[in-house]
Amino acid sequence: MAFSLYCLINENSNDFSLELLEKQLQERFSKMEGFYLEYEEDSFDPLEKYLRLSWGGWWILVFYENGQYVVDDSKEIQKMASSLVPFDITNISRRIRVVFGDDYADQYTEQMVSMIDFLRKIDGALVYDPQQNDFVK
Repeated sequence: MAFSLYCLINENSNDFSLELLEKQLQERFSKMEGFYLEYEEDSFDPLEKYLRLSWGGWWILVFYENGQYVVDDSKEIQKMASSLVPFDITNISRRIRVVFGDDYADQYTEQMVSMIDFLRKIDGALVYDPQQNDFVK
């Protein structure tokens, strides 16, 4: 089953852009056999782009998002996971949203773990799993 993670980026973290993420992810995954990275247009907003990392028919989508709708989501996360949040996240306006494709045969576990590890190592960021209503530790 496909699932997603939200990497909430607080104001103490470095600046991000989709181009910077492309460079970092290219470096991280380029040695994995069959890896391919490309930009795709958002079908709902052709001015917005995201990254598609793929290995054969399996993929990870990476979105860099900011603005009021991210703040609104951060407020919802604060409400839903209040006892788990180490600090106030209601003003967080930047995030990296990652969507993982289905992997019923567990062929791409290494890629998933590597992406989660990449997100966890971003300075000052929290990785939230909305499916589990918990933060990735």
